[in-house]
Amino acid sequence: MAEAAVEFLLDKLSAVISEEWSLLGGIKEDAEYIMNALSRLRAALRVADEREEMDPQVKAWVKIVRELAYDTEDVLDEFQIRFGGRHTGRGFFTKMKNKFTSAKNLRAQHRLALALQKIKARISENSQYQPILPTSTTGTVHNHNQQLHGRGDTSVPEESDLVGFENSKQSLIQLLVGAIDDDLRVHSVVGMGGLGKTTLVKKAYDDAQIIKHFQHRVWVTVSETFKIEELLKDAIKQLVKQTNQQLPQDFETMGFSQLKDFVISILSEQRYIIVLDDVWSFVVWDAIKYAFPRQKFGSRIVITTRNSDIGRDACHETKGDVYELKLLSKEDSWELFCKKTFLSDSCPPHLVKIAEDIVNRCGGLPLAIVVIAGILATKGEDIAEWKSFQNGVNLQLKTNDCRMENLKNLLSLSYYDLPYHLKYCFLYFSIYPEDAKIEKNRLIRLWIAEGFVQENGDQVKEEVAEAYLNQLIHRNLIQIAEKSYAGKIIGLRVHDILREIILSKALEQNFAVILTGQNKEWSDKCRRLIIHRFDDDILKSTSSKSHIRSLQFYNDNDEVLVSSSLSKLLSFDYYIPLKVLDLSYTRLVKVPKEVFKLLHLKYLNLRDTGLRNVPKSIQALQNLEILDLKHTFVSKLPVEIGKLHKLRHLTADGFYAPFEIGRLLFLQKLYNIRAKKTNGVKVVSEIGNLAQLRKLGVVDLRQEDGKELCSSIEKLTNLISLKLVADGKDILDIQHSLSTIPHCLRTLKLDGRLESIPQWLSSLVSLTKLELRNSCVLEDPLLLLQDLPMLAHLLLIESYEGEGLCFKAGKFPKLKFLNINSFTALKWIMVEEGAIPLLEELGLVNCKLLEQVPLGIQHLSKLNSIQFTSLNDKLMLTLEPNGENYTKISHIPHIEIINIKL
Repeated sequence: MAEAAVEFLLDKLSAVISEEWSLLGGIKEDAEYIMNALSRLRAALRVADEREEMDPQVKAWVKIVRELAYDTEDVLDEFQIRFGGRHTGRGFFTKMKNKFTSAKNLRAQHRLALALQKIKARISENSQYQPILPTSTTGTVHNHNQQLHGRGDTSVPEESDLVGFENSKQSLIQLLVGAIDDDLRVHSVVGMGGLGKTTLVKKAYDDAQIIKHFQHRVWVTVSETFKIEELLKDAIKQLVKQTNQQLPQDFETMGFSQLKDFVISILSEQRYIIVLDDVWSFVVWDAIKYAFPRQKFGSRIVITTRNSDIGRDACHETKGDVYELKLLSKEDSWELFCKKTFLSDSCPPHLVKIAEDIVNRCGGLPLAIVVIAGILATKGEDIAEWKSFQNGVNLQLKTNDCRMENLKNLLSLSYYDLPYHLKYCFLYFSIYPEDAKIEKNRLIRLWIAEGFVQENGDQVKEEVAEAYLNQLIHRNLIQIAEKSYAGKIIGLRVHDILREIILSKALEQNFAVILTGQNKEWSDKCRRLIIHRFDDDILKSTSSKSHIRSLQFYNDNDEVLVSSSLSKLLSFDYYIPLKVLDLSYTRLVKVPKEVFKLLHLKYLNLRDTGLRNVPKSIQALQNLEILDLKHTFVSKLPVEIGKLHKLRHLTADGFYAPFEIGRLLFLQKLYNIRAKKTNGVKVVSEIGNLAQLRKLGVVDLRQEDGKELCSSIEKLTNLISLKLVADGKDILDIQHSLSTIPHCLRTLKLDGRLESIPQWLSSLVSLTKLELRNSCVLEDPLLLLQDLPMLAHLLLIESYEGEGLCFKAGKFPKLKFLNINSFTALKWIMVEEGAIPLLEELGLVNCKLLEQVPLGIQHLSKLNSIQFTSLNDKLMLTLEPNGENYTKISHIPHIEIINIKL
């Protein structure tokens, strides 16, 4: 990963050189030399990163370069925190000169300048030992002992490997045969490496129905170092064999145009199927897509790829289908494992427990199951051998067996193929506990604080980070664990085997060290210290903290992290360059003073701790961007928070802000701030100054705040999430018209009495989630909401005092979740045919006067789950299996009836 370390350092060097303090500090010339020297290594490092596992000399050189990059970053960060500063106008040079010439800082300046000179000398010396590396014809080289037409020994599996894919095979065959006069269709099969894409397509390709249907079949395996001419030559060799033709005499010297014309001459007016297996880049598809005739003979092209974007792009023009392959179920995984290990459908009883654990570790990945089963097949039925192997699997799958190395190399290819900025992002998943569901928003905030994400044109950092995450998902490296009804990603998960790979790389490259209670020490060069299990033995470590950028706790055992222990952990003689400090869920009750000496700190997470107040000394953290106080006992922030001008994210549980919140001009998230005036400052008017605000939550609103609040909201054109909560039973006065509608708003939560539903709600064309609580309006809320084009989630609690609700035909076109709660006067609900066509989940709660199940419920063909909670006793009885209303809902897969006596 030297490439990523160097690329990020080059960005920092470029920024440093442009600063005036680098000239005054006497480091500009050395910084320029280092930047130029490392820039010349870029191409070599891309290749070297991929060869280091096979070549000890390359591995040693990569390590040297990586450590040089880390050391340079350390020097620059300390220099910047000691001597850097914002440009303050005419007196800037004088102030900076005084900084450098003060007796206190002269020694530090000399030490850091000398350190940079030593790095310069090391770079010069190291250039003499740069190994000779191959070049790439594509600009990106991946060399894992690959052959001309593939990436190692990844041959097509045998028949038994199709376990769990029989239905998929039949579905794919139906896609391929189609009508004989169809246009050419391109279909893609996508999924992460090892899922069995090649196996599935090969079984369909070799099926008798396909063989009979198509006049010509061609299978081409795409190598990463492909040449379009070689791909076409491979296709031609297969075609001439099928047609009993001879290869042209000048075949070996033919260029692209000649080869393409030859292919078209054979396939013209023929029905053919072409498979392009394992397409890794858009370049492949762009180069070959016009090499085959496009005629109305029902021909098909099938590509397999790990990249969903490539799959969609290839299919788009011909309106083909993207077939996304899923992981095997537990049952199919077990069946495949037994077939490959024991050549039967069962496992010896004394090995079942161990075998189940190993199969679970494979996570439904067919290639992982097949490879591990192949190893265990050599162990016989000796339980000691199996237990030994199980322990080996638990130790990051380290083994000398070449088949295990093939699996690791195969899955590692996805990592090596990443651009440098995604490598750091992907490695970051290694810090999470095994099988953890990773909160997407938290992950994105961490990426930003670590410096992995930069703004890109009009895109803010959060949007750029979302794009990075989507790239990792489309490459099938990360799995989506949870989505909202609006399709928004909430939780993520990384496959266990992929996690083992990146965990190993993170440790080897000093990217991160995970302390689990068994290991107490960490490398002196460690950049991130992640504590999954804390004990006082960690405090006895003699390891240096001078390189740590991130300290995070993942407290699975609900242990209390006492302030004194954290003080010892953060104690240092002169400097820790910490950017991220995550103390969430540690139940810490006091922030130790050492935290406020962390001048680089950008991210401070104190969520779910026992914290009661924030000390004034927080003003020392002038680089702080993210402060999370959610689920703490903090109710009032110190005035000094107003001096943290870089703050972008501030959230807590209903807090007072005794400072001018409008001065925090970079704020993008401000959540649960109390509206009440403090120290003469009126929050609702100040909010309008926060032009970059994207997420806002205001509580304790009074009716008198309404006009100013609406005036502020119309200024927040970037707002995507808004939560407004009234003070007790006060009226939430937001009926005022808005001159500018927040068209980007996706989430809206209103809690409080409304005189009427605001008219401007009907203009929120991007709204996907809406919650109305305690509105108590007399008008039917559906009339204003039913035409919202993107609304997918609707929660209504004590929102309506009428007797009936009618969902009209063609309305609520995207709604998937609907919950109606505590409508005290509601007697009937009607669903017209064609209304809420996508509804998946319906909840009816505490509507005591409701007389029957919704009329027309049979029209909701997508309804998967319905919940009846605390309705009137008579209606609840009719919902039981023998009740008169049960037949109306019996077709719904999941029915939940809960009768809570209040």
